[in-house]
Amino acid sequence: MINLTIGQLAKETGVSVDTIRYYEKIGLLEKAKRSAGNYRYYSAQMLSELLFLKHCRELGITLHDIQKLKELSANPDQTCMEVDHLIDQYLNEVSQKIKNLEHLKQDLYHLKQQCSQHRTIQQCGILKELHQPLECEHESHQHKKAPQS
Repeated sequence: MINLTIGQLAKETGVSVDTIRYYEKIGLLEKAKRSAGNYRYYSAQMLSELLFLKHCRELGITLHDIQKLKELSANPDQTCMEVDHLIDQYLNEVSQKIKNLEHLKQDLYHLKQQCSQHRTIQQCGILKELHQPLECEHESHQHKKAPQS
């Protein structure tokens, strides 16, 4: 049976001590057992749980949804339909972000074409273009459009 201090657990997982404490505080990670000297000690199971949390966070899964996944894991005989649905939502979000980033890339290429390196700041087509209101209707620009008067 392994017993890790919080510092050892942080080093082993790459998760900060503050984050580990936070996960304990909000109930995502079971509170550590305490030694006679009041030090936290973490088991191999808690190491595994923390690695699960870290992996979920790396995939962009919210703390709320991680809690949902942990609750679903507590009933191993049920279908995984809810888990599939949850991941489908994240896939849709990522697909939308990719579309928005591709549009942003096109906008930046267009902007780059407005200037050459042999101009002064006063002549810079990029700066002139940036001072113009956006006319694009793409949803990623809706919050950036100048108000109509």
